[in-house]
Amino acid sequence: MIIALSDVGVMVMTAAKQPPSSAATFRATSRLVALSGMPGWMRYLVGVGVVVAGYYLLPMVGAAGNQLQLITYASVSGSAVVALLVGVHRNRPLRRSPWLLLAAGQLLTTAGEVVFDVNHRILGNTAEVSMADPLYLAAYPMLAAGLMMMVRLRTPGWDMPSIIDAAIVAISAALLSWMFLISLSALAADTTPLSRVVASAYPVMDLLLLTIAARLMLGAGSRAASFRLLSAGLILLLLSDTGYGVQTVLGGYRNGNLLDAGWLMAAALVGAAGLHPSMPKVTEHSPAAGPEATAGRLTVLAVAALLAPAALLTQYLRDEPMYLPLATGACMALFLLVITRMAGLVAAQRHMAITDPLTGLRTRRFLTQVLETEVARAHRNGTAVGLLLVDIDHFKHVNDTHGHHGGDQVLVEVANRLAALVRSGDVIARYGGEEFAVLLPQASAAALTAAAERVRHGIASTPFAVDMNELITVTVSVGGALLPGHVRTLADLTISADRALYAAKRAGRNRVVTTEDRTTDGLAQRSEPATAPAVPSNTR
Repeated sequence: MIIALSDVGVMVMTAAKQPPSSAATFRATSRLVALSGMPGWMRYLVGVGVVVAGYYLLPMVGAAGNQLQLITYASVSGSAVVALLVGVHRNRPLRRSPWLLLAAGQLLTTAGEVVFDVNHRILGNTAEVSMADPLYLAAYPMLAAGLMMMVRLRTPGWDMPSIIDAAIVAISAALLSWMFLISLSALAADTTPLSRVVASAYPVMDLLLLTIAARLMLGAGSRAASFRLLSAGLILLLLSDTGYGVQTVLGGYRNGNLLDAGWLMAAALVGAAGLHPSMPKVTEHSPAAGPEATAGRLTVLAVAALLAPAALLTQYLRDEPMYLPLATGACMALFLLVITRMAGLVAAQRHMAITDPLTGLRTRRFLTQVLETEVARAHRNGTAVGLLLVDIDHFKHVNDTHGHHGGDQVLVEVANRLAALVRSGDVIARYGGEEFAVLLPQASAAALTAAAERVRHGIASTPFAVDMNELITVTVSVGGALLPGHVRTLADLTISADRALYAAKRAGRNRVVTTEDRTTDGLAQRSEPATAPAVPSNTR
């Protein structure tokens, strides 16, 4: 219905501006064809925009215009429910429940609007509380449940940075809401107790929705077009609700003002989010780590943290009740949350400095620092420290055949297997592009060789999945050195392990070679597989 109305609207407006001629008809037809070529979600938004514009012209029709306004409002609100259901059917997300909960919340809002219009505008009931209020209020927990489910699906972990960011926004909004909305509604002397409770319930429900929406928007996960449409719809809904609360407190709210457009377009944006093809990405799993602290993100948090003292100052300058204990507590909580967030950022930066972003292993820089510590401990305590260098055989061939995505899959899987094959106290690092290092504190020559052979066999024994339909065999060459068993200095330890690794490469790959005692040039052991996979010899 919305799309059809938009088509008619475009035709009518075009005809009104042009004289009746074949050229004008052609241009009008061309515009309709262009509109029909839009994606479905965009046509839906354009259609709602046209209908909302017409919504404000309907009172000019006369007495029937008011009735048409009621029908139009309910139709647009209900169309968002249909859009969400159609989107679930067409886009087939893995988890439909969040979207169905959003549709249920929008359906309750539409039902509340119908009951309100019938009760107040048609029957003339002027009671401040009606049967529409339970429907309106029930919609908020339904929407909040859908958003919370999205949060859990996107980031199954706690994702503390995003939780802290959402808490900063929520506390600031809660203080402002209490000062300027909730307290004024709850303490109004010219209304009944039930009216005061209901009037206070709306901003409380908005706070619930804001808290969860902030957690969703500030958390990790895909920022696809559907996510942005949903976020825009939620922001517009909360802004419209806030405007309604302010106007109600000031006594200036009237049906049919610009807030109606805000609510209608908010519903349309949520419906368009369901229609957009990227809708399944909204609930896709993502790493638990939250987004980086971008300039925009820090600006939002800074504004949120400053709103509480700014509100307190405003109340003081206006000589109004300041709610000093509440405001003080909010400011203290915001201060502690900001300090916690800063500490988290520092810890995250430290973690990033010593962690390879692809594999999650330690970096070469971190390994070098630990090597210095372990070598000093070995000299001091008379113990030994071993070093293994592990290089993936023919990795260039993997990249050339399966692309860099396939190569990344192999690197990640090699890292996972290394973590499972070595001792818990050993340090694993990504040493180079396709090269890894394993530091073995307090290791003997036999333990070094056994660990190297365990790594070689564990990687070669099970195929690797480079995509959903293909498995490949991957092998590694391993070079090892022991201090003080094979060498005497830290520099000799890394050089000897590297020479042993290249000796394993020259010997045919998929082998283990360790450095001979008392020299950095000889070879002590060679572990050769029964058979080696045939791979083009022009790759590493």
